[in-house]
Amino acid sequence: MWTVLLSSTCILSLLTYAYFSIAQFQEILPFSTNNIVIVTAHPDDECMFFGPTVTCLRTLTKSRIHVLCLSTGNADGLGSMRKKELVKSCQTLGIQPSHVKAVENSGLQDGMQNKWDSELISEIIKEYVVKQKIDTIITFDGHGVSGHVNHISSYNGARHYVNMNPNIKLYRLVSIPLVRKYIGILDLLLPIRNTDETTFISSPFAYLATHKAMRQHKSQLVWFRWLYVTFSRYMFVNDLVLDSNSNGLQTK
Repeated sequence: MWTVLLSSTCILSLLTYAYFSIAQFQEILPFSTNNIVIVTAHPDDECMFFGPTVTCLRTLTKSRIHVLCLSTGNADGLGSMRKKELVKSCQTLGIQPSHVKAVENSGLQDGMQNKWDSELISEIIKEYVVKQKIDTIITFDGHGVSGHVNHISSYNGARHYVNMNPNIKLYRLVSIPLVRKYIGILDLLLPIRNTDETTFISSPFAYLATHKAMRQHKSQLVWFRWLYVTFSRYMFVNDLVLDSNSNGLQTK
């Protein structure tokens, strides 16, 4: 009985996943945009957390996508290697190397105990936005997916910048409860949808591309990350919300 129930659930979830990924929204984002920068905290964030966003934007829009990584992930002394892995990962996702930057700054060091200064991040974002003519920023939200202080600092810094430049749109990646975080595509079976959110759902091929991008981060492929890329909802689905003060609009 339990085997039949489990098999039926798996089949239903796969059919739901296929349906939603094929029936992706007519308008990928509710606005017109040319240059998007995804602001991350560490090399590998771009595929571990923002894979569906990148692959959907690449497939369904003509926007130019940039990745601005605020650190080299040098907590274990592997910063130089991780910078190269980041470029390879982004290339796998279709982002050209000239649109990828990993910041090396003594004030932005990888670590759960390292809270980064919002003004410093704001200045770094400002420089990149002006240089690359960015009109939209995508980053973490105030919980940072996992509560990682570097992720949260990335959001606080981006918000600090947008508060002074409200013509730039800021979208935040919605953090979800732990109980939903590791159920992968099964999450699509839950009747939980927020009309304020823009949802990105990777197709099966896009998921495989994201998985391949993660494999470029060879220095990070410890056993629990293999579990993550298999079961994490963020490998399949992203929900984005327009942040307050962004383009004069207010979200809850």
